[in-house]
Amino acid sequence: MIHVLKREFIDSFKSVRSILIVLFITFVSYQSAKFIENNPGIIDKLIENGGEAGSAYTAAIALIVLMFGFLFVFATSHDIINRETEMKTMRLLVTKTSRWQVMLGKFCGAMLFWVVTVSISFSILSIIAESWFPKDYFQSLLFIFYIVSFVLLISTVITKTKLTMFLGILLGITLPIIGLIASVVDRWYLLPFRYLLPYNYLEGSVGFMLIPMATGIVYILLSIYIIQRRDL
Repeated sequence: MIHVLKREFIDSFKSVRSILIVLFITFVSYQSAKFIENNPGIIDKLIENGGEAGSAYTAAIALIVLMFGFLFVFATSHDIINRETEMKTMRLLVTKTSRWQVMLGKFCGAMLFWVVTVSISFSILSIIAESWFPKDYFQSLLFIFYIVSFVLLISTVITKTKLTMFLGILLGITLPIIGLIASVVDRWYLLPFRYLLPYNYLEGSVGFMLIPMATGIVYILLSIYIIQRRDL
């Protein structure tokens, strides 16, 4: 499992798309933090309106995770499982370790890539703001946890990499829009999206984010169940 995790993690950084995404998130985090530092009046107004000073610094990275999280994770990991089945390398992997360990190694490797990416951005924010933002940091990681587990399930269910690439673009654009609308609009047909997608749980404490985390664990277990029963 550790070997699979390390390979997935290292391969994540070899992609040009991944490097561009890391650079984009890091650049936006740095520029937004410098902007807030040079305009302290924004923090004063935020506090007057009942907000937290840290929200001003973390707003940019929160917006990136909310609006582009699905798109970015699909861009880097849409073929995390079906690539192995298409290239028949999954057969080789399962001869060395169990299938559930392969799946967990794949998931943990992809998740570790995002932990590093988000940690770099928050480290930059903390250095400039001279403060740490644990609530926003853990909310971002739990949000990413949900997305990575969702992408793992999609890549397991759909065996064609070209199809998951197309679906990744489609879902990466539509799910944030639907999720945000479902969290504020009270319509019966939006209820499944309200409770299944993580956007509705961002308003409360970090504890509310344990709900999408639990949903993500279900996605992982489903993925393992499917691959256990599949003829490779």
